[in-house]
Amino acid sequence: MNALKSQLVTDAVEEIIRQAQTKLPPDVVEGLVVARDTETDKTATAQLDAILENIFIADDRAIPMCQDTGILVFFVEIGRDACIVLDLDWAIREGVKQATNSVPLRPNAVEPLTRLNSGDNTGDGLPDINYSFKDGKDITITVAPKGAGSENMSAFTMLKPSQVGSVKDFVVETVQKAGGMPCPPIIVGVGIGGSFDKSARLAKRSLLRNLGDMDEYELELLEAINSLGIGPMGLGGRTTALAVHVEKAHCHTASLPVAVNIQCWANRHASVTLDAGHDLTHLSEQYKTMHHLTEQHSNKHHLVEQHLNEHHLAERHMNKHQLAERHMNKHQLAEQHSNKHQLAEQHMAGKNVPHHLTTPLTQDDIMELQAGDIVYLSGTIYTARDEAHLRILELTDGGKPLPFDLEGAVLYHCGPLMQKNKGGWRTVAAGPTTSARMTDMTLKVLENYNVRAIIGKGGMKNIAPVLEDRCVYLAYTGGCAALAVDMIKDVRDVHWLDLGMPEAVWVLEVENFGPLIVGVDAKGRDLYEEVSGLALK
Repeated sequence: MNALKSQLVTDAVEEIIRQAQTKLPPDVVEGLVVARDTETDKTATAQLDAILENIFIADDRAIPMCQDTGILVFFVEIGRDACIVLDLDWAIREGVKQATNSVPLRPNAVEPLTRLNSGDNTGDGLPDINYSFKDGKDITITVAPKGAGSENMSAFTMLKPSQVGSVKDFVVETVQKAGGMPCPPIIVGVGIGGSFDKSARLAKRSLLRNLGDMDEYELELLEAINSLGIGPMGLGGRTTALAVHVEKAHCHTASLPVAVNIQCWANRHASVTLDAGHDLTHLSEQYKTMHHLTEQHSNKHHLVEQHLNEHHLAERHMNKHQLAERHMNKHQLAEQHSNKHQLAEQHMAGKNVPHHLTTPLTQDDIMELQAGDIVYLSGTIYTARDEAHLRILELTDGGKPLPFDLEGAVLYHCGPLMQKNKGGWRTVAAGPTTSARMTDMTLKVLENYNVRAIIGKGGMKNIAPVLEDRCVYLAYTGGCAALAVDMIKDVRDVHWLDLGMPEAVWVLEVENFGPLIVGVDAKGRDLYEEVSGLALK
């Protein structure tokens, strides 16, 4: 019997990471297409259009669809008759290192206390490798990159055995609190039972299932979540979640652990099955149809007609899973949404003529903007995440000047994926990060600098009073990092690279960067708070 060789496994891991980062499984694309087809809210439709175009660009150019290439989570199924004479952990780690350079991946792995970046997406406990066993001699390796925006919205509780009826409430409440931060439409993984750690592992593993594979309990949860009206990117709409997957395990008679692991719309995963001595011919074939699912969308944006006529996705979805019929007939979600959430008309007011602005911005520029308006930006913008904000404030408190000018500036909550070249740097992917993390630092930044616009995703709680008469919050579709690349014309400079690639301040020259939705205007209106308030009702 031949044995698997280390380099074979390493190369296979590198390849499935590339597949997962650049192509979505067809069931996920199909779910997004159906969501786009059935959406009635114009803002939500625009978000879904951007997502689908981003998927096509990433697939067509073989670049990561999101700049947050995540931490790498692996599920390894080992055949009981497999002949393994290598260190699988080592081979998988080497595959991660290779992929970091070749795909490329953003270096995301940091020591938890010092925050020092390993630079290659490995470290103590990373990648996260989970082993299980199966019949036969094959070894199946699945990678599921997990970004922080959705991971940070996950939740856990230990319910009492008498609180079985509260499981549904906890799941829905978790999604309601998350709002637009995890880049909806989301996939919700739920683990019920087991132990403290077992329930979380069940929830994460459930995200690998086919989107349409839902039972009655899961469909009830999906209906309850979508009735919240949070919608794509938290700006309102009928599709907050594409699927809910529940995995269960027997638990102690005195406990009821429940974990919720939220996944963003980019439910990335890919697998390879290897037999001893074989090459990569067993790489999953599921992505070969991906290009056909998205290519027509990029041509003229006639997404719905083309997909319904040429691919019959909606019909297949209805026949196979009967989700639309069950929701429409049994629960009347469409009617609930139209009665409860009159957001389409509110959001679209004033959107007929998009605003084209050039940086630096003036106060007059931003005071003309209303919540729901569409904006396109040209000029210079500055990326700034958690560590950059902290350093800005440290220098300010110390009376020291910044190495860049924030007068009339636009701050982009973004940790881009960059690649060094002979001319300097090129942008590989540059979508928005979760703005909520910067909420507490924003007031002090605005008190000291005339920043006029912040670009991000998910909004910031209670930020409207802070921005009033000073600044606007512009929402860019979360996860659409490949789409952003064409609008970034140059990387003019970079500051504070010692903080690491994601945390450095990148000075970007952009042209018609957008569409950006005014999520919070300078007059006190916050679309995220409005949607959240309706969801609570």
